[in-house]
Amino acid sequence: MGFEILVPENEDELISLMEEGDYQFLAGGTDLFVKIKKDLINPERIIDLTKAIDGPKFQVEQNEVKIKATTTHAELAESSLINKEFPVLASSAGAVGATQLRNMGTIGGNICNASPSADTLIALYLLNADVDLVSSDGRRSLSIKDFITGPGETELASGEYVESITVPKLSGKFRHFFKKVGRRNALDISVCSMGFILKATKEAIEEIRLAYGAVAPTVIRPGAVEDFLQGKTIDKETISRAQRLLKEEISPINDIRGSAEYRETVALRTLEQIRQN
Repeated sequence: MGFEILVPENEDELISLMEEGDYQFLAGGTDLFVKIKKDLINPERIIDLTKAIDGPKFQVEQNEVKIKATTTHAELAESSLINKEFPVLASSAGAVGATQLRNMGTIGGNICNASPSADTLIALYLLNADVDLVSSDGRRSLSIKDFITGPGETELASGEYVESITVPKLSGKFRHFFKKVGRRNALDISVCSMGFILKATKEAIEEIRLAYGAVAPTVIRPGAVEDFLQGKTIDKETISRAQRLLKEEISPINDIRGSAEYRETVALRTLEQIRQN
């Protein structure tokens, strides 16, 4: 089936085109054209967002940074601002696919694709990011965890698009960590991914946030593990107890990339990175 590609010049044109219905968005196209080729979707109209979502990729406010939805993974990974403020986001963006995919794929597309193995989602969950949405009815924002509701499922309504992602700045000095485990280092989807941001003294953990990908229907923040680690000394016994809690919070599956048992083993072992980093 053929399709028409439309390129609105501004927000008003974009909203007008969305009102006509039956469309798919195009930003980088790294997921969209694969779905079309596999006959998973057959859109009549494709709306290219690159001109309508215009302006600087990063907007710095006193307590937050706004990232345009059309920002590519390469731009995130190479940005001095992102590397300074949110190293975990730069690291996760740099782990996406290969160079060609990072140069084309966008953060907005990664969010809307809503894959439980999406690399940048680990960082966005850790950073308590908000997704900024626009429609003819106005603007609204949802937390990333509320926006993504399941594998490939989001709260994006018809006639609405993702304009930007708002990331609150962190207060204090945190250690940032991201790890992706796959069958190879590039051009692969993770079997398990994990990240954390950590503020700690020699005596105890002051604050920790954990996120896991590919071990549940969505990226998860294992709250019971975070709560347990708060105020604890980072030693072998603490990590062992945290691993037992994590086992109860994840629900990995078997697929062509790995077994549920292997995913669980990897997830539990990655907790040891808290001691090593």
